[in-house]
Amino acid sequence: MQCGQPLAQRLTQAALASPAAVQQDGSLYGMARWTPATRARYLGLTFPGLLSCAYTVSAIFREACHPIGQLASVTSVDAALSRWRKIDDADDLKPGDVVFWRPRRNGLLPCPNTHWHVGIAIGDGRTIDNDWWSGKPETYSVSRVCSTFAYARRAP
Repeated sequence: MQCGQPLAQRLTQAALASPAAVQQDGSLYGMARWTPATRARYLGLTFPGLLSCAYTVSAIFREACHPIGQLASVTSVDAALSRWRKIDDADDLKPGDVVFWRPRRNGLLPCPNTHWHVGIAIGDGRTIDNDWWSGKPETYSVSRVCSTFAYARRAP
């Protein structure tokens, strides 16, 4: 990682590399992400990293030479970035933006997420964020079935 590059570029690079960098124990870039607090049950199954999206983003920031700490909650990530410009339209996202989703109440589909979610935009309407089934970072569309774009934060 070239720490002299613009932060948005470093965040994008660290996010893109994260699926291959995650370890068997769930750690990412030397940061533990699976803890008793991130473990959750859904449909009778236990998922080790269901609630580890904030840890995933924290690890990506660490790898991008801009550590924000080992943050356990979406609220903590947002607070750490509170001085960053807020982006209210998903169509305005740029690579490196930190994306926040809120739960979507959907009566037709039993969605497990009743909590907010966070990830990193990588361009073309895609993000890297924690997959709740595997507990590992994956590439997804900004548009979701069980959650809806709330806003993003852009690096200064």
